[in-house]
Formats: sequence, C-alpha cells, structure tokens
Amino acid sequence: MIDYLALDFKAMPVDFEKITQSSLFLPFEKSLRLLIESQLPFEVRTTVHSDLIDKNQMKAMIQYLEQQNYQGNYYIQHFINDVATLEKLGYSVKEMEKENLSTPSIKIHFRG
Repeated sequence: MIDYLALDFKAMPVDFEKITQSSLFLPFEKSLRLLIESQLPFEVRTTVHSDLIDKNQMKAMIQYLEQQNYQGNYYIQHFINDVATLEKLGYSVKEMEKENLSTPSIKIHFRG
C-alpha cells in the first residue's frame, strides 16, 4: 500500500532533454496527471543547478504545474556541489531563495 509519493520534475520540455539526457517528458506528464487524479498525497520536487535552471525557467515550471491543476507543496532542492554527476557541472549558487515563487495554489519550499 502506498501512502506517499514524490515526483521529480526535471525541466520543461524545451530543456528536458538537455538536462536529463532523455526524452521522457511525456511519461513524467502522464505520471503527474495520474497522481493528481488519484488524490494520493504526493509532492513535486526539482533539484536546481544555477547553470541549468534559472528563475524564469522555474516560474514556467510553476505555471505548468498550475495549468495541470496541481495544488500543494513544491520543493526546490539545491544541487550539492562537488559530487560526482554524469557530466561535469560548474559551481551552483543558491540565488533562487531570494525570490517569492509561491502562488495561491502552490507553496514553494526550499531544501538544502
């Protein structure tokens, strides 16, 4: 029995393949719709690297979630510098926390 789920929202379609090195946005979208319709408790989260996702991209992601009728918490997790990744990444800065990105239907929380 499932009592809670977390769904990683990597990027919008325009950036998805570059960031994930995959073309799996449609399965993400289908999973999001199924979870919203199921009414199971779940969270949406995104790990942000400042070289890959900026404030405007993040706002587009929030707007997308609203258009899909997602309501609830959205967790933004900061990339942890100096860890091994598939591709060498530069140093990520935590600038987004200075922004109030919450909307009436989606509450933004920062982790890490």
